[in-house]
Amino acid sequence: MKINRTGLTGAALLVALTLSGCASQQQDAADRLNQQSVMALNWFQQSGEYQALAWQAFNFATLAFDHAASLTGKPKAVIVDLDETMIDNSAYSAWQVKANQPFDDKTWSAWTQARQATAIPGAVEFANYVNSHGGTMFYVSNRDGQDAAATADNLKRLGFTGVNDKTLRLKTDSSNKQARFDAIRAEGYNVVLYIGDNLNDYGTATYHQGNAQRRAFVNQNHRLFGTQFIILPNPLYGDWESGLAQGYNTLTPAQKLQTRDANLKAWSDK
Repeated sequence: MKINRTGLTGAALLVALTLSGCASQQQDAADRLNQQSVMALNWFQQSGEYQALAWQAFNFATLAFDHAASLTGKPKAVIVDLDETMIDNSAYSAWQVKANQPFDDKTWSAWTQARQATAIPGAVEFANYVNSHGGTMFYVSNRDGQDAAATADNLKRLGFTGVNDKTLRLKTDSSNKQARFDAIRAEGYNVVLYIGDNLNDYGTATYHQGNAQRRAFVNQNHRLFGTQFIILPNPLYGDWESGLAQGYNTLTPAQKLQTRDANLKAWSDK
């Protein structure tokens, strides 16, 4: 049987061009996802308003700590998240934009090992106030355990006190922090404040939930914000993004762009 090699070559070329076009479209979508972070990064890194909100959060936290009732025989404790709560990793996010790279565990670990995170305004002052006024700060983060030494070193270089194996609790088998919260209370501490940039930093109620459920949690607990819950602004990333749609993290870049657009509440001039 005679094989039409010209036909096969043409078909192979068509397939190659199609695949190349799809890859190019996906890369373009990935680039657009990164570019959408630029204004948030500009605000986070450059605005006085962000600094003001951070100081405001820790000023409220100091008042809440001072006014929290002590339980007999139980010392006060404060549980804080780390990333974009106590320390600023926005330089990593800016690198993602400039290098057109998605978040990746390997590059994130390299950033962590570089020990270049800076302190959120007011964070060092608040942490050291708690530790010097009869309280204990617990740093509960979903950073990987392999980065514990680098994380502790970075915190100490920034002036955070009380950073040790007891107070620094990183992710083990789950990113759900509830078990770590429960363990701290079981050790005899009266946890008077939770501080974070993600609703998951207050317990399991919003873990892996959509944004409707997350907003409902806030509505139901609105009186606790400013007294038992303190939140820091983070427009760069968070579970609010995955809460835009079920299975969001499994979507392609193009599908994520469509989902973001579909979630906009826009004015109609018609």
